[in-house]
Amino acid sequence: MRGVGRAFLALSWSGLAGCGVAHAADAEAGKRIFQTVCHQCHAALPYTGRIGVENLPKFLANPRRYKPTTAMTFPGLRSKKDIDDVIAYITGSQ
Repeated sequence: MRGVGRAFLALSWSGLAGCGVAHAADAEAGKRIFQTVCHQCHAALPYTGRIGVENLPKFLANPRRYKPTTAMTFPGLRSKKDIDDVIAYITGSQ
C-alpha cells in the first residue's frame, strides 16, 4: 500500500477508537495529519479562509460532496477528532 493509502487507513481506523468521546482540538496532532495527508498537495500555511472556518468540518470530511467542482481527489478525513485537530493546526487555534 502506498504512503497516502496507509496514512488514510490509519486515520480512518484512529477515528473508530475515539467514537463518542469528547476531546479538545490538538494542533500538534493536526500538524502530523496535515504533514502526512495534506502536505503532498498543500504546502502553504497559514489557512487563507477561502472556504470559511465554519465550513471546514464539512469540507474536510468530504471535499467533493461539499464542493463538487473541487480538483481534490482526497476522499476526506473520517474522524471528527482528526478534522478538529487539522482545523486547530491550519487556523492556529487550540
